[in-house]
Amino acid sequence: MEIFLPCEVLGKSRGKDNQTASELELFAIESYAKEIDDYLDKELLKKLILDHAEVARSLETALSDLSASEAKLKEANRIALLGYWDIDHRGETRHWSESMYELLEADPSQAPSLDLLIKRVHPDDREMVLEIRRGLTENNNDVAMARYRLLMEDGRIKWVCLIFRTERDVDGSPILSRGTIQDITKIKIAEDKLEQYSKHLEAMVGEKVREISESQMATIFALVKLSESRDDDTGAHIERTASFCRLLASKAMHHSNYSGEINEKFLETIYKASPLHDIGKVGIPDSILLKPGKLTDEEFAQMKQHVIIGYRTIAEIQKEYKNNEFLRMGMEICRCHHEKWNGTGYPEGISGNDIPLSARIMAIADVYDALRSRRVYKEAFSHEKSREIIAGSKGTHFDPVLV
Repeated sequence: MEIFLPCEVLGKSRGKDNQTASELELFAIESYAKEIDDYLDKELLKKLILDHAEVARSLETALSDLSASEAKLKEANRIALLGYWDIDHRGETRHWSESMYELLEADPSQAPSLDLLIKRVHPDDREMVLEIRRGLTENNNDVAMARYRLLMEDGRIKWVCLIFRTERDVDGSPILSRGTIQDITKIKIAEDKLEQYSKHLEAMVGEKVREISESQMATIFALVKLSESRDDDTGAHIERTASFCRLLASKAMHHSNYSGEINEKFLETIYKASPLHDIGKVGIPDSILLKPGKLTDEEFAQMKQHVIIGYRTIAEIQKEYKNNEFLRMGMEICRCHHEKWNGTGYPEGISGNDIPLSARIMAIADVYDALRSRRVYKEAFSHEKSREIIAGSKGTHFDPVLV
């Protein structure tokens, strides 16, 4: 741009009168100022246009990025089968995402509402969903999760997982609830199949454990019967005493003195452990064990060792299986089933409740079966006679409550 300086204009006006010179000087200054203003206006306009274009480009880029992010979010929601919703409790407005409508298979032209949601909820789950909806405003549970079913128009069932969060003001009143509903139908089907497989596997394992347990108990019974056969004419002493122990324990289970100690597990264990009571007799010579007459003091002292022999035998095994209830009770019964309520028994001479309950039960069962069975030194007693003898030892030999 070509601009004339004031001095150039003034130089051309020399020789004229002073008034003309002043007018020319003023004109020159005004012209120069106008030229400067026009130049600045053009430069400013140019800069504004360029700045506006840069802002427009930045805004277009941001909008493009936002649109791409929204598209990715929508696609992610569709892939994850995830619907988003929110409720403005103060404005009483609702918003559902497109994927929410897709998940519910609802017409997106319909306004989001509780009725539209409940229409899709399985009838058996509607009360639960309504309770959850009431909880958004009534309860103080700010975060919650629930699973329920949707029933589609064609009869298909969808399982969904609801997760939501409620924001509250300082008074606890709800402001905004936000949540998601995700289609977990495939996950639920997989879970159900896994649960079926787990139950089937559990049943198979239980059956195998039962088979192993029964075979082990059969082996134990066989070995114990072999030891008992030396002084048992009937050969069924261990079966009878095991049944007597379980029967007596089942009756005692309902007595207040023992209800806290005896349960179904106790009944099962005492039935299995009681056959071990005389296993220590394998260490007693036949001359003592089968002697038809009365034992001498020395012989009786040796006979009493069978409880220690049996106890120590099981104790060695128990070292490897410290938490085995069967072995623990077997040790109790072996060692203490000849103890007496009044403390005159053996081997320790303990009395009363210091004698393990399992051993006190075994003591009654063992004596009852001995009285009812024929021995080399006596005939079998009747039930009435055996009952009379045991009742006569109530509070001395036997636990008075059990008797």
